[in-house]
Amino acid sequence: MRDIIKNIQLQIDGKPMDFRLTKLDAFSGVSLLRLLIRLNESEQKSSALDLVASLSEEELRSVMTSCLNHTEVLLPAGYQPVMQGSAWSWPELEHDTLSCLRLTIEGISWSMSGFFGEVGSASPPEAPATSP
Repeated sequence: MRDIIKNIQLQIDGKPMDFRLTKLDAFSGVSLLRLLIRLNESEQKSSALDLVASLSEEELRSVMTSCLNHTEVLLPAGYQPVMQGSAWSWPELEHDTLSCLRLTIEGISWSMSGFFGEVGSASPPEAPATSP
């Protein structure tokens, strides 16, 4: 079975909070992929902040909304969505720019991990098996 869920932990107001990311659906993933390819063709980006700075207001809102719609936070009652559509379901993040950007970047990285070799696990690749 395909692995489409990733758990991460972020500090929110100095307290560790658990989040669950779900890979973007196919339509959102293709839209994001087209945007990333277009940006990559226009100029090389060296960091996530360069990528964010290159997006128009509409593109940034679309990407962040899409990623945050695929993010849930673990609360005492269980996992709850961070956003539903364009509405905040967990209003604690509404004014937390850094955490929203971190969740967006994690969501992009997780969803696009199969397309780009440099995106995905930070673990070094396994050494090739040697024959005796």
